[in-house]
Amino acid sequence: KRPREVPLRPISTMPKSWKGALERPSNKKIEFRYPKKGSDLEIRTCIQTRSSLSWTEQIDNLLSSGQQQLKREPRTNMISFTIADINYARDMLHDVHQMTETIVGFGGSFFIVAIDQETVELACTYLYPVVAWSSAKGDAQSAALKHDVANTKFEVSLYLTSLNIDFFFYEMDVWFLQSPIDTIVEFHSNRTNDILISSHQSSPMTINIGVYSVLANERTKEFFELCILMASESPNTHDQWIFDQLLLLASNLRRGYELRGKFEHKWDPPPKTNPPKMKYPPNHGLYKSYEIVAGPRPLPTTSTLAIHTLCGKPLSTPWGKKMLAKELGSWYGFKSQGNEAAGYYVRSGRHRRYIMLDGFDSPNVYNTMQSYDFGLELDLFTDLTSFRWTIATILALARRTSRIFIMPSVLSISGAHYLWSVLDFQEVDKMGISYRETNFMHNRKSWLSEDIPISSAARTALAPIDEAGKESSMYAQFPSSGWQNEGSSEIKAWEFQEGISDGEALDIFFAMHTAYPQIHDAELLLVNPHFSGAPYFSKFTASKTPQTVSQREIMDVLQRLKWCPPTNRKDTIVAREDTVGRSTADMACYGQGKTFK
Repeated sequence: KRPREVPLRPISTMPKSWKGALERPSNKKIEFRYPKKGSDLEIRTCIQTRSSLSWTEQIDNLLSSGQQQLKREPRTNMISFTIADINYARDMLHDVHQMTETIVGFGGSFFIVAIDQETVELACTYLYPVVAWSSAKGDAQSAALKHDVANTKFEVSLYLTSLNIDFFFYEMDVWFLQSPIDTIVEFHSNRTNDILISSHQSSPMTINIGVYSVLANERTKEFFELCILMASESPNTHDQWIFDQLLLLASNLRRGYELRGKFEHKWDPPPKTNPPKMKYPPNHGLYKSYEIVAGPRPLPTTSTLAIHTLCGKPLSTPWGKKMLAKELGSWYGFKSQGNEAAGYYVRSGRHRRYIMLDGFDSPNVYNTMQSYDFGLELDLFTDLTSFRWTIATILALARRTSRIFIMPSVLSISGAHYLWSVLDFQEVDKMGISYRETNFMHNRKSWLSEDIPISSAARTALAPIDEAGKESSMYAQFPSSGWQNEGSSEIKAWEFQEGISDGEALDIFFAMHTAYPQIHDAELLLVNPHFSGAPYFSKFTASKTPQTVSQREIMDVLQRLKWCPPTNRKDTIVAREDTVGRSTADMACYGQGKTFK
């Protein structure tokens, strides 16, 4: 609220010095500094090699003494690999390599199996060790190749065991918090424990094949041969179930139990070789369920090595899995090279530019519950139109000011909700607006230093006082000179004079964000778009065509946004049951939204 001692300055037209700011949005750009690319010749050679060699020849090439792109991790004597398509590689290629080197501990011992051509080309661009799977050379959507891709981990695992190479595998939706090397070394130290595999948090004795390490020997070679045989005879059966049932068979054989029954439950169709003959049953063990935490809503502890986000349907919702990992604070967030940091979390200087929703309630919270303590914002709370218009306004300002949008939480009577459960961020991606998860500012990895979250902040607001839908006043608060030492700030307040239109007032408000250096240069911008209630929107849309620059910018965003409305008719903005505490990757609206009319 405006302090009483701050006078309202009269303003009747756009200040001359601000006009250029309205016509020309911020010249500051959001940049990311990625590792150095290879030369054109190196990139071309990498891609051509992958297209001309079979995937087994490519692995041989990576391991050959002449190329030697891979070396065994010394403590485990293993190499490691993962499998990726462009849905993960696009924004995780650098993350997964940096995480593997700095946390997992397999730097220089790691390669990616790419199942599409885009991932091959992206990996080759940065000269990362990559193997192009057969699907990367054809139609990755064909039925035959989908079956092929589903068994990639079996095929690669078998080939490595046939080369007598011990290995560690983990999927792209596994995010490590601590190195698993000590656990791997301890389990395999006697050389009789063949396979160490993760389980499910909710069912600790049920395997999850998102993470496993393997000793190469006759037992594991036969095991993966049987995995491939079962997958070929029962093509619709989940690869994890195949793995699970063969390990169960091995455990029974090792205990000397008599085999009874056949593979029928959850097998589609049951295999012809049923049950298969296993001469050399391997010995396996499980990570503790709190070490590799696998589940739709992973709950990590201080002893957790990694989380593995799951969803109802395997191999789906990659965006939702990644977003949940970010909200849980498990996302690695690639770091840039050089003096200027411009990575995901670690950013410095001119690269630290963020925008958040502000309000009377609390920063970065959209409150959908009515409260008469916030009289002027009453029409924002439960009105769906107001909610969507407000989000469009903040996104339009993020684009105009070249700032990274930090998602607000949405508060309902049931609790807090994630914005990404109702807003389709695929459309935000298409508009080129950068964004971060709700808990970004709560994650110390994003902080300026160990003790300081941000270096400077500015707050702005546009508010109707006398009449809903009529902008009467505008406010700005920003650091004053010497703020670093004194923590002081300046507050400016303007009162729009009679005769100025809503659109003109909105233009002045938009221009202020880039015209005022103290606002434009602040690291964090908090905006309270008080004006954006339902009465304003109704009045604005009644004119049919936007009349001013700011109105056109907001309307452009609003018309392109898509939403996932609650299925329960009693809920208007969010589904009350989809609270933060119950959120899963399946709740993500990404790619599922509908246009707002």
